[in-house]
Amino acid sequence: MITFAVDIATHGSTPVEHTSDLAAVLSAVASICSAVVWPVLIGLVLWWFRDQARELLRAAVGVAEGATRFKIWQIEFDRDVQQQVAQSESAALQAPVSTSPLAGHAIVADPGQPAAGDTAARATERAAMIPSSEVAAATGVRSLLDAAPNSTLRKTAESAIKQRMLGFAQEYETLRASMHAGPERTRAMNAVMAKMRTLALAADLFLEEWMGAISSPGRRLAAIAILQMKPQMAAVPWLVERMRLEQPFVFFHASVALLNAARRFGGTDRATLAEAVRASLARVQSFGENADPNTVRLLTLAQSELETPA
Repeated sequence: MITFAVDIATHGSTPVEHTSDLAAVLSAVASICSAVVWPVLIGLVLWWFRDQARELLRAAVGVAEGATRFKIWQIEFDRDVQQQVAQSESAALQAPVSTSPLAGHAIVADPGQPAAGDTAARATERAAMIPSSEVAAATGVRSLLDAAPNSTLRKTAESAIKQRMLGFAQEYETLRASMHAGPERTRAMNAVMAKMRTLALAADLFLEEWMGAISSPGRRLAAIAILQMKPQMAAVPWLVERMRLEQPFVFFHASVALLNAARRFGGTDRATLAEAVRASLARVQSFGENADPNTVRLLTLAQSELETPA
């Protein structure tokens, strides 16, 4: 009995231990195979499809490089636009200001010419002249937009232009509400107008939207900026309406747009433009002694030019 007990104690669990050891060995072998086989299979697949893999890698690199190029273009576009806008604003803020004692606002002369010794009519005419630097800036911004590498980037750039213009519109409304009437406020508002004109050719896509902005004089001013830079006969009746509905600063700039339309289309639409200018002048003069003399002089100039034979 003692011998049997010892034998059981010594050998009784051997089959279980052998089974456990075998499972461990098989598990280890499976782990080794898994560790070896999968890399081998992956390597074989890559080798088999090596040409396709090379093309995919090349395409991925191209996409990454393209994204980088487009991002750089967008950064450069924003930088160049901001530079043009800042230059136009700076020139407008430095321009001399002349004030008529009867005017509800002042006019800012073309910074490229002296204001001393000007007659009132000459000062008004020069104020209506868009500085050549702004024309060049507006043309440059439009060229930047037209150079967009693809339609997606162009839409992004157009959206950026729109947001800038909306910001200027809000700036105008804030200035008008927060500053007292006078030369300094008009100087500041003319700087806003200069910025709007700088982006006007690139923002013409939004003209109709802003013409219809009933609750926002700033957006309507943005539309007038576009029409100053790019006159359109279809917008002439809307400009005439500005004389009835807007504040003097806005309808003065509407008269600038009318003058530019008369100069652009006077040869083909003289009668229509003459009637538009006549109606505008009559409306402004109906204010009597409160009529803005700058606008009166400008519309009188437009009327005179339209009456002169081509």
